[in-house]
Amino acid sequence: MLIYILSRGAALYSTSRIYRAALKRRHNVRIIDHMECDLLIENGRFIVVYNNEVLLKPDIVIPRIGSSATVFGTTVVRHFQEMGASVLNSPAGIFNSRDKFRSLQLLAGHNIPIPVTYFSNDLHQAERIVNRKLGYPFILKVLEGTQGIGVHLIENEVDAHHMFNRFSLAKQKIILQEFIKEFKGKDVRVFIVGNKVVASMMRIAGPDEFRSNIHRGGMGQRIVLSEEEREMAIRAVKILGLQVAGVDILRSKKGALIIEVNSSPGLEGIEGATGVEVAEEIIQFIEERYCNENT
Repeated sequence: MLIYILSRGAALYSTSRIYRAALKRRHNVRIIDHMECDLLIENGRFIVVYNNEVLLKPDIVIPRIGSSATVFGTTVVRHFQEMGASVLNSPAGIFNSRDKFRSLQLLAGHNIPIPVTYFSNDLHQAERIVNRKLGYPFILKVLEGTQGIGVHLIENEVDAHHMFNRFSLAKQKIILQEFIKEFKGKDVRVFIVGNKVVASMMRIAGPDEFRSNIHRGGMGQRIVLSEEEREMAIRAVKILGLQVAGVDILRSKKGALIIEVNSSPGLEGIEGATGVEVAEEIIQFIEERYCNENT
């Protein structure tokens, strides 16, 4: 198969692992920087030009698109789709996961448990909502963000007022969520490939840090999921229209709650914590799902 990995950097751990796993299984694979792609539509044909080279139609595209490049990156993915290539995660699925509130709307609409969440275009009511529904402390998140960037724990009214003013002046959209104090500094990361849980770990925050992301200094420990957690993670990925994703779960007094679905989950932390070769799982899934379609 001819496989394109859309990524900003060949040296990135996840990109290089998927690349090497594809090579090991004797596929033709290239890493393409999606931000350097030129897109052309001519006489009904969809053409991608990369460093002055007209790219061949691949059998499948694996998007590894960061949150800062969502709009153009998904446009490139859609262009490959229109060429007739298969894509591992669709543009719609990537958009669904990137907008945190939209993803939670979709999940809650399918009866997936989530924390109490608030979003508004105008934050002048936010402090009232906090007092009535969330209480202190609560979590503030920017609408798009990864690796714990843009996530804040708001401890009191003074901090809340300051943060609401800051984001209002910047015209940056945020969501507010209840803080699950019984699971402070921890979450469960579930890695889904197709309809299968391939790996799961508990992420534990470092000292003086409430965010459990590995990139924020957290550590990962291999865990066994409950059947409820396993089923809700698989359902969540399907609801958002993805095939490969990381699902983040909190264990609360009310039961398991999904807080986020990541369409470009990192492999380094979960491979290190669990010993599972997640990159190989992705390539095997592609072979099983797409080889017959492209022969």
